[in-house]
Amino acid sequence: MRVLIFSDLHGDQRALERLQAQPADLYIAAGDLSTFGRGLERMGQMLAPLGERVWVLPGNHETDQQNQEFCGRYGLVDFHRQTRQLGRTHWAGLGYSNPTPFDTPGEFSEEEIADALAAFDSLASPVYLVVHFPPWSTALDEIATGRHAGSRSLREWVERRQPAYLFCGHIHEGAGKSEAIGSTRCMNVGKAGYLVEVD
Repeated sequence: MRVLIFSDLHGDQRALERLQAQPADLYIAAGDLSTFGRGLERMGQMLAPLGERVWVLPGNHETDQQNQEFCGRYGLVDFHRQTRQLGRTHWAGLGYSNPTPFDTPGEFSEEEIADALAAFDSLASPVYLVVHFPPWSTALDEIATGRHAGSRSLREWVERRQPAYLFCGHIHEGAGKSEAIGSTRCMNVGKAGYLVEVD
């Protein structure tokens, strides 16, 4: 099964067209299809023909309620704080971001992130985690040389739980970058997306 994961389109219809042109069995939008909610409806219209083959997380530019209503309206799957099984792999999704300076609508405190991730502790391996935001102090969350903006709680959970993969977005400067945290392969998928094959 081919799974294409992408993030941070912010209303970019051409980027979505390029993603939809890539053959995949499942598409996961890891947040920020819009900018403060603007452009979301056009994204939904474009994704609607794929239906339940699209799983959606809210980024920090969408709210949980907005994401639920969006998925319901266009026949997509709300993946926020959910788990699903694909073949022998176990997938977990968590949207929003850690706090930002921009007062965006979809933000969690570090304590809320830790609580949300704890719900995934009992998942059987291999775990594939899709989150909107990156872990702290990696190539994925570096906004300038030596300056990091990721989540400490997420990093702590990854170090302890060691999922097989972590896919994220949110920090545009980190798009396309990857790094290992222990045995976990972490990737900032960006709007170009990342294709993974699962059994």
